[in-house]
Amino acid sequence: MAEETISTTILTVATIIAAVVLLNAIYPALYSASGSILSMNSVTVDRMKTDLKVLTEYPGTDAEGHFTLVVWVKNTGDTVIRESDLEQTDIYLYPGNGVSTRISRSGDSRYWDYVILGGDGDRDWDPVETLQVTIDYGSALPAGTAKFRIALDNGVYAEDTFSW
Repeated sequence: MAEETISTTILTVATIIAAVVLLNAIYPALYSASGSILSMNSVTVDRMKTDLKVLTEYPGTDAEGHFTLVVWVKNTGDTVIRESDLEQTDIYLYPGNGVSTRISRSGDSRYWDYVILGGDGDRDWDPVETLQVTIDYGSALPAGTAKFRIALDNGVYAEDTFSW
């Protein structure tokens, strides 16, 4: 009888120790996974609240014969797009020749600049404000059809096809 009690006690203590060891091994992984899930949830919510609409494009040429493009894009989402995020925005032009061109923000022969229209005086792109994007392509393009794409740093993009 005493042997059974001692054996049961030893097995119970061993089970408790094994459970604690297992919990100590699993808990950090669960905690880390929940942090990753919360982080991805935040990114997803940010993307869902961000929306853009390309209103219109105005293609032309400058005095040097370079292709230029002025595009108006509306912030139709609920997210304020900060000036620092605008500086990380990617602009692409697909001139219909099978080659897409990423237009640099500055420092290249092909560059783009922007002005916020209807803004409140800050450099942030608030909801309902319009971004006027001006592209200097740096060379001539033959007349045809092209596609403009603006992609924010969070992965949200808007695009439109136009002809000139």
